[in-house]
Amino acid sequence: MKTGRVDKAYMQLVSDFPLVPLRDKSEFEEAVKLMKKLAYNRNTLTSGEADYLSVLGDLIARYESRLPQPSSKLEPQEALAYLLEINGLAQSDIVDCVGHKSNLSAFLGGNRSLSKRAAFRLAEYFKVSPALFLARD
Repeated sequence: MKTGRVDKAYMQLVSDFPLVPLRDKSEFEEAVKLMKKLAYNRNTLTSGEADYLSVLGDLIARYESRLPQPSSKLEPQEALAYLLEINGLAQSDIVDCVGHKSNLSAFLGGNRSLSKRAAFRLAEYFKVSPALFLARD
């Protein structure tokens, strides 16, 4: 590999958080935190930082693929709670997808269903099928 191709910002990232397989939840959470930070600033990243972000995303995806996947038998509320947990998110992080905090709380508490619009927004956010969040008959 030509070292002239790698910029200093990339090398600093590798020094701070080496690109190696993620082995546990704490490494995964740290990787996600760093990925979010880099993605937030993606328009100002150097090419090396963008390459780092790409590989970090691959490592995160590989770790997530080893996690138990929710069963289609989960209730919509359980599926959303599971997705929040594995992504290290709080309800406040997804309130915009649902519209109002009270709607989200009522849904997670089993007191109401989600609108189709909210289900589609959540599906887009989590990259899953909207059917996961819609009531089953």
